[in-house]
Parts: sequence; C-alpha cells; structure tokens
Amino acid sequence: MSFLAWFPWINLLCTGIAAAAWYITPGLGAWPLLLAVIPWLIRLERTGHWDWRTPYDWPFLLFLITAAVAIWSAYDRTAALAKFWMILAAVLIFYAFVAFNLPGSSYQGRNWGTVPAWFLAAFGVVLTFYFLATHDWQEYPTKIAFLDALGRAIQAPLPHIPGHRLNPNVIGGMLAMVVPFTAAVTWISAKARRWLHLAAALAILSVTLFGLLLTYSRGAWIALAAAFTLLGFWWLAGLFSHGRPGRRRFVFLAILLLIAVLILLVVILRPDLPVRLLNSLPRLSGDSTRLELMRNSLDLVQDYPIIGAGLSSFPMLYASYAFLTHVAFIVHAHNMYLDIAIEQGLFGLLALIWMWLIFALVLWRKAGRDKLKPWLIAAAMALATMLIHGLVEDAFYGSRALVLFFTPLAFSMPYPRPSTAPSPITTKLVFLALGAALIVVLGIIFWRPLQSSAISNLAAVRQSQAELSLYSFPEWPIQDALRREIDLAPVIAGYEKALAINPGNTSANRRLGQIELSLGRYEDALAHLQSAYTAMTWDNAARQLYGEALIVNGRLYEGAALWRQVNNKQGQLLARVSWYIRIGDEERLSAVRSARSR
Repeated sequence: MSFLAWFPWINLLCTGIAAAAWYITPGLGAWPLLLAVIPWLIRLERTGHWDWRTPYDWPFLLFLITAAVAIWSAYDRTAALAKFWMILAAVLIFYAFVAFNLPGSSYQGRNWGTVPAWFLAAFGVVLTFYFLATHDWQEYPTKIAFLDALGRAIQAPLPHIPGHRLNPNVIGGMLAMVVPFTAAVTWISAKARRWLHLAAALAILSVTLFGLLLTYSRGAWIALAAAFTLLGFWWLAGLFSHGRPGRRRFVFLAILLLIAVLILLVVILRPDLPVRLLNSLPRLSGDSTRLELMRNSLDLVQDYPIIGAGLSSFPMLYASYAFLTHVAFIVHAHNMYLDIAIEQGLFGLLALIWMWLIFALVLWRKAGRDKLKPWLIAAAMALATMLIHGLVEDAFYGSRALVLFFTPLAFSMPYPRPSTAPSPITTKLVFLALGAALIVVLGIIFWRPLQSSAISNLAAVRQSQAELSLYSFPEWPIQDALRREIDLAPVIAGYEKALAINPGNTSANRRLGQIELSLGRYEDALAHLQSAYTAMTWDNAARQLYGEALIVNGRLYEGAALWRQVNNKQGQLLARVSWYIRIGDEERLSAVRSARSR
C-alpha cells in the first residue's frame, strides 16, 4: 500500500507519541511538535498541496492565538507553556482523526468515522484499567462500601504505574465522553451482523461502563444520561416526522425549544430550585459550594475579560483576588466555561463557541439530507456530554485530559455544502463583512467601557505578574506584606487611567481599593471599594474589602454588618487581624478585632 493509504495511521501514531510526551513530561517544549508534523510534511512533498483545511481552521487559529497571549499574561509562564502544548496536542489529534477521510486514505468514504470510533472505544478500556491501577481509594472513596471493596480487590494484583494521577471526576468525564463511540461501534457491528466485532464492542462497552461506575462521578453520569436523553428526543422526532430527514430536524428543534421553555419557567417561578440543585452537589475544597465558587470566579472573568489571566493561573488568582485568602486551595472553577474565560479571556471562549456552532451547522445540514451516521451521532452525544458536564466540572480544559478536548469535532468532517450554495470565498467574505460591521457597531456603542476594561485588564495582568511571581507562603505571610515591598506604581496608574475613562469600572475599583488597603491609603480605598460594592452587592470579595474599608475608617458598625455576611471558611477575617498586628496599627487592630467578634 502507498504512503497516502497508510498516512492516517502513521500520522495518528506520530501525533499520539507527541501528545503522550507532552502529557507525561509537559516541560519538553516544542520537540514533540517536530514528530507530529513530519507525516504532514511528507504528504505535502508527495501531493504538492495541503489537504487538511477544514471549517474549524479559523476558530482553532483564534483559540491558539488567545492561548499564546495567555502564556504572556500568566504569572508562571513555565506552567502556562506546558498547558499550551497540551492545547496544541488537542488540535493535532483533531487533524489526525480528520486524516482518515483525506484523499488517498484507504478509509476515505462515507464510513470513514468507524475507525476513529473504534479507536476511542478501545481507549475507554485503557483508561478504565489505568484508573483501576492508579486510583487512591482511601483519598477518593465512592461512599459505597461495595464499590470501594470491589475496586481495591481489582487493584490488588495490578502493577504499580508511576506518573501523573487524574482525579476520578476527570476520568469519569473522559469515560462518559467515549461511551457514545463505544455504543456506536456496537450498533454498527450489530447492524452489519459482524458477530466477532459485536462481541468485542459489547465487552468494551461493559468494561467502560464499569469504569465509569467506579469513578463515582455523578456529574459525568448525569451528563451522559442527558446526552442519551437527547438521543431519545431524536428518535422521537423521527417517529413524528414519518421518515422525512428534513422535517425530523425541525421536530427535534421544537422539542428542544419546548424543554428550554419549561426549564426557563421553572427558573422564573422557582429560582430557589437551581440554587438548591447546585448546593446539593458535593462540596469542594475549603467547604465551598459550586455556586459560591462560580460567583467568586466571576470576579476573575471581570478582571481579565480581554487579554485573559494566563494559562494554569487559576489557583492563586482565585485565592488572592476572589476568595481573599493567602494560600491556594482549589485548582479550577469547576466550570469549563468560566475557566476558559478567565485564562484566555472572552475571545478564547468565543473561539470555542464558534467551533461548536460549526459542528451544529454540520449536523443541521446532514440531518436535512439523509440519516445521520452512527459515529456522527456519537460525536454529537460526546460533545453534549462534555458541554453539560462542563457546567459543574472541568474534566477537560482544567486537566491533562485537555488532549481530547477537540476530538468529537473531527467526526463532523467532511463539511457538506449544498450544490446551490455560493462559493466558499463568497460565503467567507459575506460572513467577514457582517462580522466586521458588527464589531464596528459594538465598538462605537461600547468604546469607552471596552477601552477602560482593556486598560484595567492589562493592569490586572501586571499586578498578578508582579505579586504572584514572587509571592509564596510561608515566605510571605500574606499578600499585603508583599505589596508594601514591590513597586506597584505602574499598576495603580493603570487602574486610575481605566477609572478616568469609566468611573464605573467595577474591577478597577475593587482591585485598586484592595491595593490601597494593603498600602494604608484607607480613605482612597473606601471611595473605590464603595463604588465596587454598590455595583455588585452580591460579590463576596467586594463585600469583605468594603467592610474592612469601613472598619478601618471608623465606621465600625456598618463594616461589621457586612463582615457578618462574608465567606470566612478559610479564616479570611482572622488573617486581617494578623495583618494589623504585623504592621503595629493598634487603633485599627482594635476595630478589626471588634468587628470580627460581632
């Protein structure tokens, strides 16, 4: 067979080795990239042109640009660069899967997706055995004695595997993502009456579901159940459409809209139910609920909306500027969308939404022409599982499972185009013109707030780089001490410039007020923090900081009333007492002690 026929496997092997190298040793740098691009360079030499252009190229480029900017903005660029290689590995794996349908491939054609689906199904078995061999049942018990005992019994004869350990919620999310592909190859094998294939698929499905059960990841279970519910709606839409593909997609859309309206009515009529649902989920480190974590994380989205805070920067950013404690205790926001918006800014999240819309458009067009292929339905279910699970957990973007982040998108290729559609160039020009016009209009309307947000975002990046690149506990007892030792004049000037353009910039007011408290500029802090709190009275960080500003400015009773409402689960208020002891300000120490005890 020719090189082009074998290219998909050669390329997948090289890409897999590169991704594994980055996964095991993130500090390797760019060297694995050379291995991943060699097959493409050989293909280019053989064919004389690139065959890998897809509709996802531009959103991938935007996502990679925001990720590259997020290396620059990170306070720990070594950690940020390591995550960037994982993102690049995820993109390369997408193109490695697409390669199975390139011209010259022995798998090119209408059923090309079956091979990658089998690959993912087999990966579920590997992942299950990896989990069984490495899981710490003492640190992460399932709370079901039978499952714990079963897991330990299976683990006992297995060899010890050194290296990185994945959280059971991450393993659960990965297994939930591959289950639809395992179900798809089971369906394909049964329909084709390939009994050996069917037996293998059923065995793989059983092992994968068993592994998913042992992870005890309820979020992954619910997300996968929701994806299969969507499949049930698709089947129901087929019954109502009497076998007409074009009508079926509209019936399915109508069902989804009806469900969305019902959920919206529940939220409007009983807003306490979503809150109770989120609070019923297992508590996180520091005894925080997911709702508290999400609310606090919005501070960081507001602080870094355009440039982003930097890859792998969440733990200390959250501790220092949102939860107001001096040590990191939580690794990510447990919400995929918030994590992306914080680390890569809103443009990074926009790039992902762009990809998901392209995938939805592919489904819409293909569903209007013919029956959807099982592996494409599996990809849609896998993506739905990831998106739903991402609401309460960040199994992919927040961990090294990031290498599989874009995998479901690959199954939407090739991109269908109606015969009557305009040429690709004309279509792109139309969308570019519309996009440019929308940007111009929004820019004119929101120019000053956007300019102010960009300036304060840059100031926040400079602040986190100046502070967190040096700060470590217990070398520094608290961030306030470090702020008195370093030059924050450029940072302060940035926040002041942002406020001169837009005095209502909540982020600039809160971050500047926090610095002024540390530096002893108490009256200035009071003015800025009052503006921040007035704009966001629900915000825990603004409430605590404003309460402290009131207390140290002599308004003890007002400040104490606010402090009674703050999250003090990590001893944040005691840390404020320790700070005033450290600087020897007896008057304010007495006020802070009095407010804390009320």
